[in-house]
Amino acid sequence: MIITRLKDGRFVIPDFQRDFEWRPWDILELMRSIFLDYYIGSLLLWKGKRENFDALSCEPIYGHDNTNGNREYIVLDGQQRLTALYYVFMAPDVPLPNRTNRYFYFIRVNKFMTGEHDDAFEYRWLKGWRTKFLENQNEQYKAHIFPLSVIGEGGFQLANWAQNYEKYWRDEATALVENDDREKFEAATQHADDAKEFGEYLNDIIHQYQISYIELDQDLTIDKVCDIFTQVNSRGIQLDVFDLVNAMLKPKDLQLKLMWRTAAPRLEFVDTKKMNVYVL
Repeated sequence: MIITRLKDGRFVIPDFQRDFEWRPWDILELMRSIFLDYYIGSLLLWKGKRENFDALSCEPIYGHDNTNGNREYIVLDGQQRLTALYYVFMAPDVPLPNRTNRYFYFIRVNKFMTGEHDDAFEYRWLKGWRTKFLENQNEQYKAHIFPLSVIGEGGFQLANWAQNYEKYWRDEATALVENDDREKFEAATQHADDAKEFGEYLNDIIHQYQISYIELDQDLTIDKVCDIFTQVNSRGIQLDVFDLVNAMLKPKDLQLKLMWRTAAPRLEFVDTKKMNVYVL
């Protein structure tokens, strides 16, 4: 399962890839697509060898420390999507790029179950929100907030959350019967009924959702892989000339991106994200 592989640090990013740069709402749209069972495109992966990991200066996915040495695939296309998945499900204690805060993603169960999919997916960064909801499951059940990081915890966490969410609203329904509040009783009962269906739906998505990928043979030479990378990406608008030239120079053992990282601090007074291209 891809979530397990992400957690284990099996995907790494070659130095010639651009950095993770998706914005919070880009990640949200990916989550919506996945949980509505939409196709999110394919990945291009290269089964790695130790010498290739080193030659391409591969780094872990953003937010992952990758200290366990489980590197397996070099990501040639799909870094933004894989990193977004890791960030949402593993909830690393790091802010998003160009942000000062850590973001949290969740589903409003009641809206999801009534088909209000445009409003069902949300994110928050406020520290007070984190304290109130992420650290208090009863508040989650009460507000119908399902943190997507529960999925990343693995094991029986998802099943336990759904069962406890159902129990919370069954207990609420029982209390409302005693108070003779028919309207609120029916609403609480519906939430409890939805809980089981929601848990089953998520379980199916997690175990059956397919992300297609192309796996390049690990015996391909680095120059051939870099050529494939440039050919794939030069047909789109994802990469600029700096990224492409960096990839083409990699087989010549020229670390263009590393050189730029060393030089960039001296040019911080220029307010542009394209300075590397201009210098090149």
